[in-house]
Amino acid sequence: MDEAERFRLLLLLGRIQQLSNDHWHAFTRPRQAMGDHAWVGGVAAKSFERRLERSDAELHAQIRKALDLVQQKIGRPLAG
Repeated sequence: MDEAERFRLLLLLGRIQQLSNDHWHAFTRPRQAMGDHAWVGGVAAKSFERRLERSDAELHAQIRKALDLVQQKIGRPLAG
């Protein structure tokens, strides 16, 4: 990896981290509202709550994966 690629990866890492900071809790408030019974109950509400939980877990997993992949690539030594 040359310095230019390393620089691009560092910029990418910063962008991923910013997206993470901005969207990490995208599903938190709806999930809290469901837990506080602010929504009308029923089968549809339970299904929606489960989808929120899965989406929340998937969002977190994908953010972590993106961060890990870029950090691993940056951690490789520069081509010499």
